Formats: sequence, structure tokens, C-alpha cells
Amino acid sequence: STSRLAQISRSEFIMADKKDTYSSSFAFAYIFNLIVGLGALSLPNAFSGAGYILGIVLMVVLCVMSYVTATYVIEAMAAANAYVRLEAKKASEEEDGLPSPTSIQSDVSHSDSYYTGEKKPLLSKSVDPDQSVFEITEKFELGTMANMFYHPVGIVLYYVCVCLYLFGDLSIYVVAIPTSIRTVVCPDIAYIYAVVNSTTNASNVSAIVDVENSTSRYCFGSVTYQEAYYIFLSIVVVLLAPWSFFNLQKTKVLQLITTVMRNIALTLMIVIALYHIFEGVHVRPAPVDFTGFPAMFGVSIYAFMCHHSLPGMITPMKSKRSLFLLLGGDFMLILALYLLLSCVGAFWLENPNPLFTLDFFTPWGLASSKALSFFGYYLALFPVFTLSTNVPIISITLRENIKSLFRYVLKRWIGDREFPFVIDRLFFPVLVILPPIAVAYATQQLKTLVSVTGSFPGIGVQYFIPLTLVYAARKALKERNFEGPENPYRSPFPLSHWWLIAVWGVLSVILVSADLLVQHAFHINNY
Repeated sequence: STSRLAQISRSEFIMADKKDTYSSSFAFAYIFNLIVGLGALSLPNAFSGAGYILGIVLMVVLCVMSYVTATYVIEAMAAANAYVRLEAKKASEEEDGLPSPTSIQSDVSHSDSYYTGEKKPLLSKSVDPDQSVFEITEKFELGTMANMFYHPVGIVLYYVCVCLYLFGDLSIYVVAIPTSIRTVVCPDIAYIYAVVNSTTNASNVSAIVDVENSTSRYCFGSVTYQEAYYIFLSIVVVLLAPWSFFNLQKTKVLQLITTVMRNIALTLMIVIALYHIFEGVHVRPAPVDFTGFPAMFGVSIYAFMCHHSLPGMITPMKSKRSLFLLLGGDFMLILALYLLLSCVGAFWLENPNPLFTLDFFTPWGLASSKALSFFGYYLALFPVFTLSTNVPIISITLRENIKSLFRYVLKRWIGDREFPFVIDRLFFPVLVILPPIAVAYATQQLKTLVSVTGSFPGIGVQYFIPLTLVYAARKALKERNFEGPENPYRSPFPLSHWWLIAVWGVLSVILVSADLLVQHAFHINNY
């Protein structure tokens, strides 16, 4: 209803700027580069642990399901556009203008356009009468659609789920950066010789001593590996944490630089791993190992995550013809890339590093090939450069989502009020940075962090939010007695089979939870 729209927070609306539109070919590349992220670097380790047959099957299934729920998000976006247009038309017919804020702040999303600070009206001043009521011209972020279609409890659950996912995402980044720096600054000699000797005996790699929490191996002087990690983590926190107090956006130049660096890194990892395999350095992983299922599931969910970024990627497209075909092409290409990267990693090393880029590092003086050593330095430092640019953006995204959650809850209790300066500028930024820092100081288990983030809040963002959004959007239009043309962006996958995705998600959560409990019990018994 009109009153329903009027109650939505002013920070929830943003329109696509026509001058920022791009072609379908650019959108294809843009979506590809946004989906392929840190999750790709953890896939070889999880793939090797699950076995190559189980890994392939699981990755294909999760890719398909991720694509299915992505089409649900697109349908919900089109339904949101139609819903607002119908309400505007109804208000115009009643000669009572649609209540809309005079100025609004963009809703942030976890994409490359995380925070823009733009202020634009809810609806265009002029609407093409021949334009489909479902045409996706207004950008409605997931939070906007949650406020439009969800029950109040659903809105709170939405923000809780997204905030937990972003907390996990930020924790992964904060752990990966100092881990990469430590590897380059103070490489463990036993590890280095194992990698160098792997040119004749790849199984040596599996015998590498775990140095991540080592208190007996020294980095420099009397500083142990574990202490060095804490030192580098502290430096990262000092340099990056203050950005959570400010507003900024990822510029197109920075996007281009990180995209180029990412593609170079992916190409180098595949080429170098294939080089070693053809040189006779290879292993044969197990075909199926169900103990690796939970980790493979969580990492794959994380690797295919894009749903919270779809509004920012899809809306600016000039032409949305064959949109589902374009999106499907992206998923197929990414699946092929992930399978190739995972296979070369699993068949090259017996136990790939959870941060695969570190498996290529060899100090200059120990390298048999100066070129391989140079590329190894680049790959080892690649997460430092690219992830460091994302940490401030994710921090701001998380901060704004937490604000939206608090604003919504307080609004229902005491009305719409502005936050005091101390709460707005100090409390929320501190609330954003403290939990990920605490996690990073407590654990360096990157594989576990990726698996948990993907398996729990990741399932909510990738499965349950798209399912419930499209259901609620269809229900809202039905209650509006809409009898116009069919939604051209309606998902080709029937919603009647929603229970398959829901059951799959619940069973996977149960399996991952059981695996974590077993690991925890094993750790306690061996402590």
C-alpha cells in the first residue's frame, strides 16, 4: 500500500543513473569479476579434501542452485519496480501524490558500488507510458525490497542475516591479509624446502609442519611465527580500521586495477600449476571423501555469492534482453574456471593451502627459476593489495546495514529519530570493527572461516532471502489485484519446487554443524 511505501526508511531507495549505464558485454564482464573473489582461492583445498568426483558434483549442483536463486532476485527486482509504479499510478488517480522523501540516501550493498552517498528521488519525473511496468529502471537493493515486502519480523531477520554474512566476510579478509604478509616476510624454512623439493616428490608437501600457530619456529630474532602474525594483524588494523568511521566508494579506476590483478593472478595460478604437473609433479587425490563435504559446501556457497550485489549490477544495464541467458553464461564460465583451478590444485599438491596463492611462493634465493619466484611473490602479495581495498568498503557496508537494523527496530518502538553523534559516528564504526578483529586474533583458520561464513549466513543470503523475496513480491502484486502483462523477468524456474532448495539448505547446515562439533570435540580431546 501507499502507507507501506511511506514507512520505508529514507535510506532504502536509489535510482539507476542513466549516465552510468553500460552495455550487456560490459555487464557480462562486470558480473564475472564481482563473483570471482577470495572464495576461489579456498576452492582447491576444499576440493582436494572432498575428492575430485564429489567436488565436481557438489560444485556443479551449487552453481546451478546459485543461478536459480539469482533469477529469483531479478524477478523480485522487477516486481518491486512494478509495485512502486502501480502505487504511484493509484496515487495519481486519486489526486494524492505518492508520499516520497524529498531527498534520500542510497542503500549500500556488498558490491563494487558499496556506498555512493547519492541523493535521488524515488521515482523518475517522467515515465515512458510504453515502458513495461516491470522494467528494471529503479535500483531496489535487497534491503529496500525486504522493507517493501517482508513482515516486520522478516525485515529484522533479513538485516541480521546480511550483517552476520558481512561480519564473516570482513573476518576472512582481516585474517587473509596478515597471513599473506607473514608468508613473504618470514617464510618457514621447512615449508620452503618442502615446496622446492616437491619438484621431485610432491608428497613432501603433505608433510609440511603447521606453522600458523607455531610458538617454536622463529620469523626474525626471537619473534615466533604466531607473534609475527599478531604484529602484522595489528598493523593491518591500525591502517584499515579507521576507514569504518568515514564514507567512501570504490572508484572505477580502482575497480579496473583490482580486476586486472585478479585475472592475472588466476591465470598465473592455473598456468604454473599445470607447468608443475606436466613436469611430473603431481598426486592423485581420492575420488570421494565425504568428510570433506561440509568444507566444500561452505566454500562453494561463498565462491558463488553474488545475490546481494545483483541490483547494483543488473539495473544499470542498457539492454536487459536475454538477461537470464547472460547471467547463465557468467555462471557457466565461472564454474569452468573454478573446476579448472580446483583440479589443477588438487592434482598438483596433496594438501593445497586454504589460501592457494601462498603455495606458489618461494624466496628468491631458493628458487630454481627466477621467473617462478617473481610470480610467486606476486601471487603471495596479491591478497594483500586487492583485499586491503575491499576491507574499508565492506566495513562501511556493514556499518550502514547495522544502522538500518537499529533504525528500523527503534522506529517501531519510539518513532523515527536521528541517532546522536556519539552513536552514529563512534558506536556503530566500533561495533563494526571489533568483532572481526577479535576473530582474527582468536583464529587463523581461514578454511573454517570461509566454510562457516558460506554455510550459515551465506545460505540465508543465497537461498532463503531470494526464495522469500520472490514469494513475498508475487503475493504483494496479487493482493494489489494486478491484472496486467506477465512479468517478463519472471524466473524460468518454478517456485513450486522451493522446498527442494529449502530442504537442501537445511540439511547442509545440519551436516556442517555436525562436522564443526566433531572437529571441536576432536580438538578438545587432543588438547
